[in-house]
Amino acid sequence: MDVVLFFQSTSRKSWRVKLAGAFRFAKERDWLVQVVEGGESGATESSIREALALWRPVGCLVDRANASGSPPDRTFGALPAVYLDQDPARPSESRPCVLHDSAATVRLAAAELLAPGTSRSSCAFVGPRRAAFWSVERAAAFCEAARGRGLPFAEFEGGDLPSWLASLARPCAILAANDCEARMVANAARSVGLRIPEDISLCGVDNDELYCESGAPGISSVEPDFASAGFRLAAMLAREIDSGGLGPVVETYGPSRLVRRDSTRILRCGGGGFRVRRALEAIREGALRERFGVDDVARAMGCSRRLATLRFREATGRTILEEILDVRFNRACELLRDTDKPVFLIVSECGYASGAFFKRHFASRTGMTMSQWRDFARSRT
Repeated sequence: MDVVLFFQSTSRKSWRVKLAGAFRFAKERDWLVQVVEGGESGATESSIREALALWRPVGCLVDRANASGSPPDRTFGALPAVYLDQDPARPSESRPCVLHDSAATVRLAAAELLAPGTSRSSCAFVGPRRAAFWSVERAAAFCEAARGRGLPFAEFEGGDLPSWLASLARPCAILAANDCEARMVANAARSVGLRIPEDISLCGVDNDELYCESGAPGISSVEPDFASAGFRLAAMLAREIDSGGLGPVVETYGPSRLVRRDSTRILRCGGGGFRVRRALEAIREGALRERFGVDDVARAMGCSRRLATLRFREATGRTILEEILDVRFNRACELLRDTDKPVFLIVSECGYASGAFFKRHFASRTGMTMSQWRDFARSRT
């Protein structure tokens, strides 16, 4: 079995999902993918040389999302190697790359933060402490979206985050470069008495549940199609190996979806809004359990089923059942796209004892069976 090295860190969800995509392609190619942990700043030239000498791979996958400087082309010599998220300002002179489309991701976040009917007085961006090219790209794209709507734009450049947040014109739409920064914004806002989402509407990037769901409110986030990125990177390496060199071609991957949570969900009602937030939390936590339903949500709200249904529709414009089905549908799509689990098992993991109803619901939303949708989704990678 041929060995392929993947130089990356697996400490965050985004990197692990990229790895899962690469594994899926490797299974078709009969590769053994060996991860070489590169740390937050990427692999060093010395660690690359050591790994090459130890494993003697047929090719290498190199995640450069947090690495700085030019890519280590010479370190790999004649060995096929492809890059993931290499800084486009410092491109490889000889090797191909798969690159995230930051503008497309920001457009999806802006559509949520600046949706028609929402009132905004300003927009702002919060990036990581250590500058990265993708953060600069996201800031520029969100600035453009803000200016396109005639809104003032501010970017946090270090210092006292709580005081900076308090100085923004409110209500303010804030995009954080990633979910870690978004959680920091949420905590800082709370420390100075700012309400989310009433004073600050907040969205992150990556959909890392560790940060998005670790406290209240839950943070809405755009999930880039990391699984597709990993798969396409491995497919690119296969072409590089088979053809003897593709040259410095660049392919892009975009966002997969936006996961809406309470940080951008402004409820329509005043009194009773706390009950609806309880309901949304209960649905988020329980929708994938078998036999979870409207009665469970009403109990979480502390009122009758009839009043729960009324209050929920008033606040969200939809029914409790529609919200439950949405959570189940999104989870089913995620499992179909990113795993090889059989359909019957996915149905059970989405809260159904019998799959007949859910399969009909899925077909009504997509026009396809679950198996057909899986083939369609994977054909796009």
